[in-house]
Amino acid sequence: MKKLMISILCITLIFSTACRKQDPVTTTASFTESEPSQGLVVDESYLASTGSAYLESLFSGEYEKAYTVYLHDEAMTNAINPESYKAFFDDMYSKYGAFEKFVGAETRFQGDYGFYTTGVILETTSLNANVVFDKDGLIAGFNFTPFTFDDGIETEKPTSFLEIDVEFGLEDWLLTGKITIPSNDGENPLPGKHPVLVLVHGSGPNDMNETVGLNEPFKDIAHYMAERGISVLRYDKRTFTYGAQMAMLKDLTVYEETIDDAAEAVEFVSTLDYIDSDRIFVLGHSLGGYLIPRIAEVTPKARGYIIAAGIFSSLGQVIPQQISYLSMVDGEISKEEQEYIDEMSLQAEKSLNPDSIGEDEVVIGAYKTYWVDLANYDSVAMARQIEKPVYVFQGDRDYQVPVSEFEIINDAVNDKDNYTLQIWSDMNHLMFLGEGTPTPEEYFVKNEVYPPLLDYIINFIIK
Repeated sequence: MKKLMISILCITLIFSTACRKQDPVTTTASFTESEPSQGLVVDESYLASTGSAYLESLFSGEYEKAYTVYLHDEAMTNAINPESYKAFFDDMYSKYGAFEKFVGAETRFQGDYGFYTTGVILETTSLNANVVFDKDGLIAGFNFTPFTFDDGIETEKPTSFLEIDVEFGLEDWLLTGKITIPSNDGENPLPGKHPVLVLVHGSGPNDMNETVGLNEPFKDIAHYMAERGISVLRYDKRTFTYGAQMAMLKDLTVYEETIDDAAEAVEFVSTLDYIDSDRIFVLGHSLGGYLIPRIAEVTPKARGYIIAAGIFSSLGQVIPQQISYLSMVDGEISKEEQEYIDEMSLQAEKSLNPDSIGEDEVVIGAYKTYWVDLANYDSVAMARQIEKPVYVFQGDRDYQVPVSEFEIINDAVNDKDNYTLQIWSDMNHLMFLGEGTPTPEEYFVKNEVYPPLLDYIINFIIK
């Protein structure tokens, strides 16, 4: 049941909420509507009192109370139970030691959801615990993200690079991000102009670090590259910053979700004094890699591209493979898991045949227009049209995007000299090394993007 809980909460839907890192924009101080019969006002006070009490129950081992007293929405109610709560926390404590204390707290609203976040100090690590509430005050999600509160321990500021907060993008969809720049003192950029790498996210409402569990792969890449002379731009994805507004767009496509902002990012870095505008590279991860052929069409100033664990068939084919794999990890499929597999397989089939989707129907988190557009996208044919240098890589422990996807592009471009293709042994979807059977649980163990891979990317950029 635990792996089903993880897959339900963390599957990469277009507008997933339960596994989103905290949204950066507070849009209102409370919800304007709640159930009249309850007389409930879901405001910041409610988020703080209910969220803290719910977490107190969980971390004190009162799992029955956490499940029954603090009401969950239908999806959460069906996905978990007191036993699965216990299994999750037992597993967490075995990895990181006993719970010690809570540190700090934040409440905020974004669209139809409210968030309560507090820092959690365990024996060997610190995390943020996030509780997501719907507009009726029901618990709609619960997850952990990297620690952001002050734990009283001072960290030394790096001197080999500096980070600058930036804002760029289309007028109605401005995005925030960070550009990481080589430095000798941590205060000023190194003299001269530097090559730059623009990072483009995978599916779902990713923050600028592409946070998954305890890990921040885009932050890893940015810091490693900047320490070695290459600037990096990373930014919050549009569906992260404007999730509620984006979810309302029935004409949304991957252009609005990803491509338009990638083009804006390339244009933005080309204007910076410390950037060599002739050496701009774009790395697309997962969905971002899948879209590199389209991104290449609209980024003439880019010098080259990197496709990291990219899809080359279709989302509708890959998602059922992911779910089937996760369901079989323990060698058996429960009734609940089979029902989930059947539902997601049905939705995936609709995404491949978008004429069967109703105008107001949401399939895997998106409306019909999204899937009609992707049905007309031939990523392989467009990839063959790219004449600039392209590096394609894949890990052989990646269950989210299997090696068969790499084989599709390898067969398609093996006659093109501008392509470099490589499989990395023991690497998973987040570009981390691991061993044994890959599962989602390893994303909740702190790791880092494999340094030899990053060295290879640096050489690709320099050459």
